[in-house]
Amino acid sequence: MKDYGGGSERDVRIKVFESFKEVFSSAPIRLMSRTVSTMRSMGYGDLASAIGDLDWRTVPADDLEDPFLRDDWEALLVPAFNNMSGWLHQLASRPLAYNLDSLGYPAVIEAWSGLWQIQLGLKFKNRPAAPPEVFVFHGGNQAIQAALIGVAEAHRDRTGAGTPATVLVPIPTFSCPMDQMALQGMQAYLLPPADPGMDPGPEDVAKIPDGVEIDAVYAMPVNNPTGRTLEPDRLRAFIEAVLDRWPHAGIILDSVYVRMHPRYRELLAWFNEDERFADAIVFVDSLSKSHGVTGLRSGALLTRSSRLRGGIVRYAQNIMAGPSNAMQAVVLGLIGPHASGEEEFSDYLIRLQIRIGKHLQRRRQLLLMNAFERWPEYFHEEQPLLPDPKTFDWEGSMYAVLQLSDHCRIKAAERGFSPTVGFYLDSGIGGVPLDGFCRNRNLEKHGLLVNPDGEELNAFQDHASRFVRLSFGMTPPPKRRRSTD
Repeated sequence: MKDYGGGSERDVRIKVFESFKEVFSSAPIRLMSRTVSTMRSMGYGDLASAIGDLDWRTVPADDLEDPFLRDDWEALLVPAFNNMSGWLHQLASRPLAYNLDSLGYPAVIEAWSGLWQIQLGLKFKNRPAAPPEVFVFHGGNQAIQAALIGVAEAHRDRTGAGTPATVLVPIPTFSCPMDQMALQGMQAYLLPPADPGMDPGPEDVAKIPDGVEIDAVYAMPVNNPTGRTLEPDRLRAFIEAVLDRWPHAGIILDSVYVRMHPRYRELLAWFNEDERFADAIVFVDSLSKSHGVTGLRSGALLTRSSRLRGGIVRYAQNIMAGPSNAMQAVVLGLIGPHASGEEEFSDYLIRLQIRIGKHLQRRRQLLLMNAFERWPEYFHEEQPLLPDPKTFDWEGSMYAVLQLSDHCRIKAAERGFSPTVGFYLDSGIGGVPLDGFCRNRNLEKHGLLVNPDGEELNAFQDHASRFVRLSFGMTPPPKRRRSTD
């Protein structure tokens, strides 16, 4: 273990932790992110840029399986942002001379429409004198907000304004949508999974008591935080079970990782096989992960639903909901060829997305192998979210959820830490407690949970405290050992 002027790596971590504990004790993820620069200035480098987001600069130049990924990724991003500079330069001298939105937005819509049709085989298109099917927003989170507003208005159209809309949320799930539900005063039914891998299925829908009215579902074909792929047949069966019971329900599918998935064409192929799906499903998309441009705030919503579209259209008509001129310029640089009919270039860009996804898989595999090799006593012998605990090779996104051992949990409790913080202080591997993705304090605070006293829900939330969610999309992987033979 390295020594940093009178202290080991662990000593440095604990020293930094103690210096910030009073301010960040309730939010370990923020503590870790706030202390990255401090730790680096103290000479501790193993955390690197672990709490940040996917960025091409973290791609090692010597990725043995794709040595040109870094260069090709940069070749895509740099011209796209230069495109923005050119647009802004045109505006600089005469900013009120013309409305740039009128030039950029239709082109961005066509580009996103083309991307989905070419890559996923699903056709959404904005046609003259017809309701729009593609909307572009400031990021995927704003697209989710628009979808929830569409659900809320559809609920009022159906039942009046006397009761709030209720959203079914299979957990674990990403926390931001639950916050948005609470902010909009929507109710949520948190659905714990029966499946050991924590994937929702039709059997979970059957457990919801009679008398519970569901207006919408928020789900993810590729789950955040677990990184697991919800198999197409299981996802379809889950949606069918919801619509069989609540035919009016809207289905919000957060699909931001689908286009990076090695089986991207297969995951949503069932959409055109049942006419109910067209009027129920809203897809949410983003370029943030597939292109490494989270700060750009580029997101889209695609739907043919007539009953959900009203609120979405009115929300999108608000000038503050539209994408900025700068975002339009960059997005056209990134996905514009999908609107031009240049099939060869489109195929190249799609392959680049898949290469980015495969790189994340390799990065995660190397880091997990390193973690299990160095800290085996901190991991439980059962890892139900790791289908192959020897190679760590499974489909999904950049995330992994690991079950911590009783040794780790007991040791952390003795020091008054959560298992996640204790694991971080000893190993230097940062993560987020899984139970943070299985509950929402705002929903609880304002009495918006439909099933707060559910025995199965509470048991699952307690069980989730044993797990830590790691994100390796933004952490440079360890060097793969080269054979000396």
